[in-house]
Amino acid sequence: MKKKISIITLLLLSVLGIKSQKPDTLNVNYYENYPFAYTESGTLVGIEIDIIHEYVAWLKKKGVDVVVNYNAIAEFSAFYNSVKNGNSKTIGLGSVTSNSDREKELLISPPYMQNVAVLVSAGSVPTIKSKTNPEVENVLGKLSAVVVKGSSHEKYLKDIKEKFVPGLKITQVETQSRILESIISNAGQFGYVDIIAYWAFLKKNNGKYIKMQKVFNEPKEYLGFIMPKSSVHSAYINEFFESGFGFTATKMYHQILEKYLGYEIIESVELK
Repeated sequence: MKKKISIITLLLLSVLGIKSQKPDTLNVNYYENYPFAYTESGTLVGIEIDIIHEYVAWLKKKGVDVVVNYNAIAEFSAFYNSVKNGNSKTIGLGSVTSNSDREKELLISPPYMQNVAVLVSAGSVPTIKSKTNPEVENVLGKLSAVVVKGSSHEKYLKDIKEKFVPGLKITQVETQSRILESIISNAGQFGYVDIIAYWAFLKKNNGKYIKMQKVFNEPKEYLGFIMPKSSVHSAYINEFFESGFGFTATKMYHQILEKYLGYEIIESVELK
C-alpha cells in the first residue's frame, strides 16, 4: 500500500511539474558593479556577494550543502540573458530592479534593497525645478542622453522623450560608471543611474561637479536577485528572505549595508 502511495505521489509531482530535488549546485552569475559585486585585492566582495554567503550558510543549516560557482559578466545585457537562459541552479546578482516586464521573463526574489533612480547632469546644467514642458525642453532639449542597455532606466528616458523632448538622442552603454564618466567629460550629456552608483562615483571622484535633477528622480524601485523560470532555488531564496521577520530585519543585513555604504546613502536604500 505504501509503495502504491509513493508511486502515485511521484506521478502527481511529475504531472504538476513540482521539483522534489534539492539544489546541490549554485551557479552565481554576477554583474561586476561596485559596491554590489566586485573584486578587491583578489577577493570577490560586495553587498550581494555577502548576502549570497548568508544564503549558503542558511541552506547548510537546513541540511542543504551546495557547491557555489561564480561567473563574472561585465555587460548588463549579457548578464541578464545569461540568467534568463541559464540552468535551474542559476541565480543572478546584478542590482536588478523588479518590474512587470522582467517578471514575465524570469523569477525575481523578494527585495533586499530599495533603489532610487536619479537623473544626473553636469553641474553647469541649470537645475530643473518642475516638470513643465518649456522648462524641461529648454534644459534637456539642448542635451543628449546616455543609458545602460537593457536597464529599467531606458523606460524613464523614453518617457522624457515622449512627453518633453521628442528629438532627444539616446545612446546605449554597458555600465553606469560609463554614463557618469561621459557626463564628466561632456556637459552636453545626462542620464539615469542608481543612487548607489551616483554615491560611489562621487566617493571615488571627489571634486567632480555633477548633480541630480531631483524633479526627475524615481524613488519607488526595489532590487532583487533574478533566476530562470526553471529555478530550483526560488522557493529556498524566498524562504531565506521572508521567513520570520525576514532577512532584511536582521542584524547581519544592517551590518552588510554599513560595511559597504556611507551614512549619507543608507537611509535612502535600506528596507524598513
